Amino acid sequence: MSNKVTKTELSEFKKNLESIKEFSNGEITVFWREKLCIHSANCLIGLPAVFNSKKRPWINIHASDSKEIMHIVDTCPSRALTYLKSNKFITSKPRAKPKKKAKFARVQILKNGPVLITGNFIVRDHKKKKIKIDNEVTTICRCGGSKKKPFCDGTHQVIGFKD
Repeated sequence: MSNKVTKTELSEFKKNLESIKEFSNGEITVFWREKLCIHSANCLIGLPAVFNSKKRPWINIHASDSKEIMHIVDTCPSRALTYLKSNKFITSKPRAKPKKKAKFARVQILKNGPVLITGNFIVRDHKKKKIKIDNEVTTICRCGGSKKKPFCDGTHQVIGFKD
């Protein structure tokens, strides 16, 4: 999975500057959308020199090389972390064919956290009305404490949810 910023996301970022933090080292810019974060901690575990929630700012973009940062950002299941490569920084040739959508959904229950759904899926409310999902990843609350039900808002960490 790639968490490279899409053109649609980039235009959204420009409209909502107050809700998005960005960190740049000249080669890449990492964007963080707190409202999407499900606190999977992949970033904190994968690259603690760069991602440290006990420091301010919590992302030190200069603490590792750009390729390693992109690799870790790609592990963010909620796409709260995304990145944009500078025109000066080329890591590989462009893909010849566009990536195909997954034919099925993958459901993963995260330890002490939400249900992570990726792939091709539709979420419906109790009246069978479709709920709009902006990308191919979403998280469903399991703790019952989310203020964005049925979606996770990270409350499971605050209330100490354990499974």
